[in-house]
Amino acid sequence: MSGDQLSAAAAVVAYQDVTLTELRSLFDQVDFDLRDVLERERRVSDSLDSVESEFDAVRAQLRAMGIAVPAQPSPVTPAIVEAPGRPRYAVPIVPDDGDFDQLVTLAQARLDLLGVDLTRDPLQQVLPASRLASSLRRYAEEHGDISWDEADWAVVLTAGFLATLLDIVLVRIPKDMKFLDKEQTGSPLTKWLQDKERADAIHQRFFKKFEKLAKVPYDAAHTKATGDLVSGMSTRTHRLQSLGHDPLLGFIFGVADLMHGTGTYIDKFGKLIQVPDVADPIGPISAFLKQARHLLSDVYTPAGLPPPLFSLLQLGQIGSPFALSTSGEKLPWTDVARWMYRNGYDLRHFFTMGITPGVVSAVIRGYWLLRSYATGGSAAQRKLEHAKLTSMLLLGHTIATSGTLLKTGLVFGMNPAALNYNQILAMAPATMAWFKEAVARDHRINKALEKEWELLLAEPAGQQ
Repeated sequence: MSGDQLSAAAAVVAYQDVTLTELRSLFDQVDFDLRDVLERERRVSDSLDSVESEFDAVRAQLRAMGIAVPAQPSPVTPAIVEAPGRPRYAVPIVPDDGDFDQLVTLAQARLDLLGVDLTRDPLQQVLPASRLASSLRRYAEEHGDISWDEADWAVVLTAGFLATLLDIVLVRIPKDMKFLDKEQTGSPLTKWLQDKERADAIHQRFFKKFEKLAKVPYDAAHTKATGDLVSGMSTRTHRLQSLGHDPLLGFIFGVADLMHGTGTYIDKFGKLIQVPDVADPIGPISAFLKQARHLLSDVYTPAGLPPPLFSLLQLGQIGSPFALSTSGEKLPWTDVARWMYRNGYDLRHFFTMGITPGVVSAVIRGYWLLRSYATGGSAAQRKLEHAKLTSMLLLGHTIATSGTLLKTGLVFGMNPAALNYNQILAMAPATMAWFKEAVARDHRINKALEKEWELLLAEPAGQQ
């Protein structure tokens, strides 16, 4: 079907809906007028009956006195006179000759007269406000109301702004440093977590005992220890270059290395390299337990562990927008990630960075639950309207992510250590949750529409 045919069909459908609405209004008016006339006739009839009774009594008295009374005249039915040139009821034109083109012309003329714009939803323009409100109310009861009001917008914007503010004031950068000849102050919370004396005390008390039990084949501290296979290895970067030290990837690559007696690294050129025959292979359960012990033994050492998935930034020679010297030369992410890790960008700072996405989630989810409880919302209703929550969270995280990019560029002069890696990672689950919920909601609505169509199509057969 062409676009012109679709436009014509839309005009006819809208016109038919307008006509049905007018006819329904006309029937209501006729019904109202009829009831009003009948009520008036009843009152007049009662009055006439009362007057007639009084006349009969007077006639009887006159006859008793010998006075002749004339016979009662026959009632005269008054003629109904209509105003010339104007019908009592305005009945809309309903063509019945089957000429579709004539119907389209009539429909477009009528819609133009009514001011109906077919570029917008015509139903919202022709339906009565009461009917439209009733339909929307029923729709919200069946599928949940996911529309936003001013309070929703205010909460999301506040959450994103507050998260950005804490990112600038509290998260900042891992430590005090001089970047491009400018002194920059680090995060007070990360300083507390990375304090050498405190970290050493925690390590000695809780994690040092794992060192002897968790020797792993992917823990080479420098290039020579790998037989010169992995270039750029040093004691300050070897955990970043070893995928087994990644808090997430370690349970894949680290466990695999333990089971095969190998070591998997990324060299300074961004190449993935596996060093074979480093140790004797062990079973999967022993490998998993040893992997966990080894990560615990390293988390509170001076170098710490890299943030989750951060090691992958070293793969390839992908360009970055960051320059680490006054020359202004943009370096690849391989060099930038190594520089960030050497300057305190480790798992402990990752925990500090978690404040930003945590604030976004806490503010929006807290508001969501409080409002639901305040309005008497049920768990079933919250489930129907979960798509709204995911959309609010997605926008809140988007604002906070934009905030950390502005913080990096404007506040800290393009210092890559100012990036809130935790907030950037939070965008992925927020986006997937919104997409999943949106698809599920569309599926529920389409299923309900299909059910309604089946009922409509089956109704004539049932009536036969």
